Amino acid sequence: MKKFYVLCLLITIAFSGAFVNAQNLKFGHLNMQNVLIAMPEYNQSLDSLKKINEKYALQEETLQVEFNRKYNELMENQVGMDSLILQSKISELQSMQQNLEAFQQLAGEKLQKLQSDLLAGIMKKLEATVKEIGQELDLIYVFDVSGKNPIYVSEKSLDIYPMVKDKLKLP
Repeated sequence: MKKFYVLCLLITIAFSGAFVNAQNLKFGHLNMQNVLIAMPEYNQSLDSLKKINEKYALQEETLQVEFNRKYNELMENQVGMDSLILQSKISELQSMQQNLEAFQQLAGEKLQKLQSDLLAGIMKKLEATVKEIGQELDLIYVFDVSGKNPIYVSEKSLDIYPMVKDKLKLP
C-alpha cells in the first residue's frame, strides 16, 4: 500500500510539473503578406518583373502586328493567286501563328519561374529573420496569420511584426 501512495505521489508531481511547463509555452504570430509588401526587395522584384513583362508584351505585339499585316495582305491578294504561292503564304501564316503562341507560352513560363525565384530569395530572408526572433523570444511556434489560418489569435500570442520590422529595417 505504501508503494501505491508513493507511486501516486510521483505521478502527481510529474503531471503537475508538465502542467506548469505547459503554462509557460509562448506563441507568436505574424502577417507575412504585410511584411513582404513592406520589404524593398519585394518591390524591386515587382519592378523588374514589370519591366521584363513589358519587353515581352512589346515583342508579342510586334509579332502580332506582323502576322496581321501578312494575313490582311493575303486576304487582299488571294483572288487570282497561283495555288502554290497561296499554299506557301498560308503555310507561312500558320508558322507565324505557331511562333507567336510558342513565344507567349515561353514568356509566361519564364516570367513565372523568375517570379518564384525572386520570391524564394525574399522568403528565405524573411523566414530566417522570423526564426531568429522566435529563438530570441523562446517561442514554440510562430503562425502566419495572412491566410485566415489560424482563425483566432489570442492576446497571449505575441505579435512579432514590430521586431521583424526592426530587424529588416523596414519603414
